[in-house]
Amino acid sequence: MSYILAQVFALVACIFYTISMQCKDRKNILLLFIIGNVIGALGLFLLKAYAGSLIQVVFGIETFINYILEVKGKKNKPFLVAIYIMLSVIISIITFKGLIDLLPLVCALLHTITIIQEKERNIRYTNLASLVLWIPYYIIFAAWANLASTLCIIVSNIISIVRYDINKR
Repeated sequence: MSYILAQVFALVACIFYTISMQCKDRKNILLLFIIGNVIGALGLFLLKAYAGSLIQVVFGIETFINYILEVKGKKNKPFLVAIYIMLSVIISIITFKGLIDLLPLVCALLHTITIIQEKERNIRYTNLASLVLWIPYYIIFAAWANLASTLCIIVSNIISIVRYDINKR
């Protein structure tokens, strides 16, 4: 039952991530990232992919803080970025069981870079790199809905790059 529920969570998270990539405004992108991160973390937890799950929780916290800063019109502080990175490294050390657990750490570092970007274009490009790195992790943990979701989000991300960055709409 938990496997099926994990797949449902992955598909719901996919919806939020896919929509986020079609948003033009940074604030809306971040808000939908938060929701997707929380739901995605729950799904990975149910699959016992604890490194990925906890990294998703960190993603949610980071993104929430950056969303609040965006709403208040404030910039990200370097000490916050250092805390984000330290949290990701600590979680990766605690949950480390094998080399595959390094992928969520790299994705966490890319996510930190993603959410501190001021320009939406940079968010889209850095996020794309992070998404691609999740693919082998999901395959190893048989997280097929997560994999399908990631592929959908990659397509959405590429479409948004074409729409907003290449065609400049």
